[in-house]
Amino acid sequence: MSTEIPHRRARSVPVVPEPRRLRPVLWWASFGALWLTFMGFVLIRWITGPYFVQVPVGPSDPPMYMKVFLTVLQFTMIPAMLALLWWFVVRPWLRERKVTVDGALTLAFCTLFFQDPLSNYFGPWITYNSWSVNRGSWVNSIPGWLSYGAPGATVVEPPLTIIGLYVVIMTVAVRIGVATIRWSASRWPRLGRLGLFGVCWVAMFVFDVIFEGVIFMPLGVWTYAGGYFSIFPNTYHAFPLHEAFLVGILLTSYSFLRHFLDDRGRTVVERGSENVTASAAGHGVIRALAIVGAVNAIFLGIYTLPHLVVGAHSRQWNDDIQQRSYFLDGLCGGNTGRSCPGPAIPLVRNDNSGGTGGSAYVGTDGQLHVPAGTHLPPPVPIAEGE
Repeated sequence: MSTEIPHRRARSVPVVPEPRRLRPVLWWASFGALWLTFMGFVLIRWITGPYFVQVPVGPSDPPMYMKVFLTVLQFTMIPAMLALLWWFVVRPWLRERKVTVDGALTLAFCTLFFQDPLSNYFGPWITYNSWSVNRGSWVNSIPGWLSYGAPGATVVEPPLTIIGLYVVIMTVAVRIGVATIRWSASRWPRLGRLGLFGVCWVAMFVFDVIFEGVIFMPLGVWTYAGGYFSIFPNTYHAFPLHEAFLVGILLTSYSFLRHFLDDRGRTVVERGSENVTASAAGHGVIRALAIVGAVNAIFLGIYTLPHLVVGAHSRQWNDDIQQRSYFLDGLCGGNTGRSCPGPAIPLVRNDNSGGTGGSAYVGTDGQLHVPAGTHLPPPVPIAEGE
C-alpha cells in the first residue's frame, strides 16, 4: 500500500517592499558639500584675481590701543583655532577613530568666516579696521555681487583675526548656551523648549552686547557703520541692537543643536546616519558634512539674509567713522571722492570693469559722477498712439 503524500503546490507569498528609510543626514551633508564647493570656488577666484591686494589704511593712524589689540588678535586667533581643532577633532579621532559632535561643530565653525561679510551684498554697512594685515576680501569675487568695490577698495576681512575668532567665540558661546539650557531645565522643569529658547536667547543677547559692543568694537576691530538702534551712538563703535537680537537667536540655535542629542549622541541633522552604508571614516565624513551644512544654513537664514535689508537701507555713517580712514576701507569718504552710504545716497553697483568705468555715484561734493568709460543710457522717448 502506497504511503506517498500527494505533492501540494506551494503557495506564493507576496513580497512586501521594505519601507523606505529616511536619511536626512544625506540632505544636510549634500548641502554642506555644495557650500564648501561654493566657498572653494569663490576663494580661489579671489586669490587668483585682481581683488587679492591690500586695502590701505589711508591718512588716518589708529591709536596705539587699537594697534596693540589688533596685533594680539592676529598673533593668537589662528593658534587658538588650531588648539581647538586638536582638542575636539584630532584627539578624539586618534583615540577612537570617531568624529564627535563637538569635533564636527568645530570644523563647521571654521567655515563661518566666509559668511561674515555677505550681508554687505547690496551695500556696505559693516567694515573692518584696514590696519590689520589684509588682502581685501572675497566679496567682489562672488558672482552677482552688487555692492561697490574695486581692487584696493573693498570690504576688508583680516584673515589672521576673523577665521580663528569665529571658531573661538562660537565655541565659547555654545558652551555658555548649553550650560544655560541645562540650568534652566533644572531650575524650571516645566518650562518647555520654547521657554528654554527664550532664556538662552536672553543670555546670548547679553553675551553679544558685552563681547561686541563693550569689548571688541571700542578696541577698534570692526564697525557697524550702517546699523540702527545703536548704543554708543555717534561714535565709531556704535553698536546696533538688531545685531545682538539676531546673534542671540543664532547662538541659541547652535546651543540647541549641540544640547538636544538622541540616544546615540547625534544631533537632529544626523538622523538616518545608521541607514547609510559606509565605512567608519565615511560615516564620520557624512556626519561632519551634515553639521557643516546645518551650521551654515542657520547662519545664512538667521543672520546673513535679514541683514541684507540693513545693507540696502544703511543709515548715514556718522562723522566719527567717516573721520577715520582705517574704517572706510577705501569705499567712501575722505579722498575717495565717494559719498558714504545713507538714505540720500543711491546704491552703487560693483565695479566689474577692473577700475575703469562702472556705476555712476554721488561724490563727496554732492554731485553725480560718471566714471571714465561709463556710458549712461540715452533717453528713449515714449511712443505715442498705436
